[in-house]
Amino acid sequence: MSNGYKLIKASLFSLFLLTRIQSNAQSIIAYTDNRGYFNIFDNGVTTVADYQVPQSFQIGGNCVAYVDFNNSLKVYYNGEISTLYDGIPTKYQVTHNLVVFNVGGVIKVFDRGVITTLTGYAASYQVGDSLVAFIDMGKGAFQVYYNGKFQTMEDFHVTQNILGYNTSNNTMAYLTYLNEFKVFWQGNGYNIFKLANASYKVDYQTGSNIVSFTTNGFGLNAFYKGNTYPLSNKQITNYQTGDDMVAYNDAAGFHVFYAGKNYDLNGFAPDFYLVADSMLIYYTPGFFYCFNKGKKEVLENFMPAEYSIDNNTLTYVDLQGGLKAYYNDDTYQLSTFDRIIGFKLVGNAVWYSTATVYNQVFLKGKTY
Repeated sequence: MSNGYKLIKASLFSLFLLTRIQSNAQSIIAYTDNRGYFNIFDNGVTTVADYQVPQSFQIGGNCVAYVDFNNSLKVYYNGEISTLYDGIPTKYQVTHNLVVFNVGGVIKVFDRGVITTLTGYAASYQVGDSLVAFIDMGKGAFQVYYNGKFQTMEDFHVTQNILGYNTSNNTMAYLTYLNEFKVFWQGNGYNIFKLANASYKVDYQTGSNIVSFTTNGFGLNAFYKGNTYPLSNKQITNYQTGDDMVAYNDAAGFHVFYAGKNYDLNGFAPDFYLVADSMLIYYTPGFFYCFNKGKKEVLENFMPAEYSIDNNTLTYVDLQGGLKAYYNDDTYQLSTFDRIIGFKLVGNAVWYSTATVYNQVFLKGKTY
């Protein structure tokens, strides 16, 4: 998920100053070892990308981008390292499929080995896993870059500027100056509705394949893979949107919509809940639940104080101080009474160190 609904809590102490590690579901791992070497592990092959500690680095689904010691933005992609920019960018972001970097207001994207300039004058831009949405003031248009192509959503020579937009993964939603609510999904545009007048306000969130929205806080609907689903006709207390999912509280209780189906989870609101990517966790007194891929399961009888969610993996510290990982309906005990010094979950991989064993990685049911 890439839309700001992800929350990560982790215990990272002094050892993390000596070694940093990141990883993703595609088995790319980048880390700085205790010698100061910057290493990239890609499908079983480890490459020393640099013999000096990078100033920063980020992991994507198919690449690693980093600013090296000599102030250059570089990318590791398809087994090779190349320079994206001879200098420190204003900002760079790495998603599952893209590297987007801002150099003094010029926005560029690295997509499948090709660098493309998106705009030289962006009023704003947002980045998803597979798309970039931006207001190009030079061209006077609201545009989307998706799958190697540009699409103009609104031409400001014909209309006026948009009122707002929200981007996540492969989906984007926005509101025009005429209060028209529209969605962009997988290369296609959809007109959802038009607000009756200025007194009506739409609140919306985006996730992969989904846009959830409510008007004046009453009722909740979801655009999902080209279709619109009515989820509730009651007053909405709160809601959170992830990948293919939206969880919400209304007057009838706690519910989740996942992959085209609505599930009633409780007749009352939980003490806590969180949607991150395609996973939902929530707590009621004595029960710590996980809803994943349409299944609800009780994991513990307490609410973990330290936890992390990414993709389809949940990690947390149990009451004995051990580290556990929940992945694909199975719970793995990564450590027991051996004190956890630090852990970090990125993608589906967990880096962790204990008092006696340093720098272990758990990935898709295996420990390395």
